[in-house]
This record gives sequence, C-alpha cells and structure tokens, in this order.
Amino acid sequence: MHEWVDFREAAHASAVGKALLVQLGQDERRDHLQRHRMERFTPHTITSQEVLFHELDTRHPGQPLLDLQEYALGTVCAAVPIRTGAEPECVALSSPSPDPHRLRQAAHILQNEAVAVLLALLVAGSDTGGKLVAERGR
Repeated sequence: MHEWVDFREAAHASAVGKALLVQLGQDERRDHLQRHRMERFTPHTITSQEVLFHELDTRHPGQPLLDLQEYALGTVCAAVPIRTGAEPECVALSSPSPDPHRLRQAAHILQNEAVAVLLALLVAGSDTGGKLVAERGR
C-alpha cells in the first residue's frame, strides 16, 4: 500500500492503525485521536470516534480488522493484532482489489497464520522479529 498520509494521522482509516489502536486502552485511544483528528480520506473513512470505538470493541479476539477502501480508494487491507512485548504489533496485508469477499478470505488466512508469526517473533526475540516484519512490509 502506498502510504500517502502520515501513519499517525490515518490510524483510524487503516487496518494496521485499527489493529494497533485496539490494543490501547480507552484513554490512550482518546489521547491519540485528540492529537490526530479523524479526517475523511475517502467516502468510506470512519470519522466518528463512537463508530470507530464500537468497531474496535465489538470484535472477537484475534479477529482481523479491515480497511475497506477507508484509507485509499481501490485498496483494501486486513490486519491481525499480535503482541510480543510492551508495544502493540500486528501482521497485515493489503490488496489493490476492492473486492471485500477476497479480502475476507485473505484475512481468514492471515488470522490463521498470525499465530505462526507470533511464535516466530517470540523465538527470534521481539526486537529482531519486529524489524523483520517491518522490513518485509515495505
């Protein structure tokens, strides 16, 4: 995915941002959103804090968070929260296909593979594993 907006400014609109926000407490989320206003990037972008928090708080643990063209038109993304240390982490994938059905299939696979990624990160050590995942994502 082409990052055209600073990540901190777009956390509410991307699956990766949502996967990181879901790992924060309510006060930390509110603090982030006070510092980084929820702007509309596409007609699909969530701009309501209540709607975003509802989406984050009603999902099942391990369930992927989705970006259905909220960050960029023509791009969809799924992310699964994982944690190997003190900082929120996630594994994610993006696709230029706006087909939500294909994304949901890919998200299901990602969800199943997230456990293997988490175990690999734990064995490798959080710092090393996190760097490897970040480099692969670029």
